[in-house]
Amino acid sequence: MTILASAVAIYLFIVNKEKISSAINLLLNYSKQITLFELKFKIERLNDFTTNDVEQKKEVINILSEIEGQILGNKKIENKLKIQLEKISDFVDNSKSLTEPKKRSLVSELRESVRSLKNRISTPKIFYPLQ
Repeated sequence: MTILASAVAIYLFIVNKEKISSAINLLLNYSKQITLFELKFKIERLNDFTTNDVEQKKEVINILSEIEGQILGNKKIENKLKIQLEKISDFVDNSKSLTEPKKRSLVSELRESVRSLKNRISTPKIFYPLQ
């Protein structure tokens, strides 16, 4: 029975490998989309604060730290956002160098980078659930 069940499983895998591959890609892309959505939300939160006020600057640094951690937690995104990650790390480590114009520039750069990543994510053209 075990051999028969294994043979059936292997047969179904071979016959439906495109469907299985599409399902796996869909799940991976969905996960990446969620991460990018969260990053976008955090980037937009940065616009609510200014670096000219000491208390708000602390919040900006905290949000940048969150963004840094989220990027570092996803190797695929980390590889695509290396330059932005270096800038964020510099500002987190040396908050005195962060000015409002630099923050605005970083926000715009991050926003465009995330938008670019979002457009690169491919979803399967046709997805048929396994029957």
